[in-house]
Amino acid sequence: MGTCWNCNTEVTLQKDQTKCDKCGEILFYHCNSCKEEFKVEDYETKEKLEECKLCGYFKCPHCGICSWNCARYKWEADILKILAPEITQGRIPETLSKVRKIVEYFEKVKSSNERKECINHIPITYAKGRIKSLLARMDGFRVKNTQDVIIFNQRIKEISDLPIGTKKTITQIRENGSYGQEYRDAFNLLVCMGKLKITWEKREDNEEEYAMYERVDNKPCQYLNVKDLIINECPKCKTQYSNEVKLCSNCSFKKGKNKGQQVELKKRLNNNDTCQMYRGDFNGGN
Repeated sequence: MGTCWNCNTEVTLQKDQTKCDKCGEILFYHCNSCKEEFKVEDYETKEKLEECKLCGYFKCPHCGICSWNCARYKWEADILKILAPEITQGRIPETLSKVRKIVEYFEKVKSSNERKECINHIPITYAKGRIKSLLARMDGFRVKNTQDVIIFNQRIKEISDLPIGTKKTITQIRENGSYGQEYRDAFNLLVCMGKLKITWEKREDNEEEYAMYERVDNKPCQYLNVKDLIINECPKCKTQYSNEVKLCSNCSFKKGKNKGQQVELKKRLNNNDTCQMYRGDFNGGN
């Protein structure tokens, strides 16, 4: 995850990816600590480097540091202060390594439960992931059947046709007997498209907050990026083609039942974030 050094695009890499789909360059950074340069691809194994679960930065292969602004280092310092003066590295040499194991434990807990939102209150899981698949779904990409596309687009139209100023919650929609998750997807997508806005409100009977969606007519979010959403490429040479091309002009099968035939292209979603808001600016729901 991070920003491409070459084209300044916010990117979310999948497990086996190290290149930015927009410019084709391997992501490349200067370490926040030792200032050494490194690519996000291991020099020997060619696998993607490990990312910090707390801050999202890649861990430097030279010094192991992600970012000194990462919460893990403040946690380490605070725990060491609590343990002192009875427990110190001078008295117990393994103190720091033990403290780091404690921090790693809380890292796993925090990274799985923390709610982070963009400036429009869209959860980071939607902004950096699901919104892209929903946009592709509207165009029929990776859906089980055409009926799924029709139904989802009907949800989008239904909500878009609401009068300006109308307020709805997901619960209200579900009370009408509809599938709640479908509407949640449509609501969040329309927030990014400028057709809805979210405000967090408190219930009268307790302090619990809930999301209220209001119909508006604004421009799409400034960070929304839908350009070249679907990549059409050869699975062998990774050459990319326009979406209407079916076969690779460079590759053909050398053996087997398809010997001599050109390799069929495969479509996939790009790895450029549909939300180009910097990950560090997601405010954790505050």
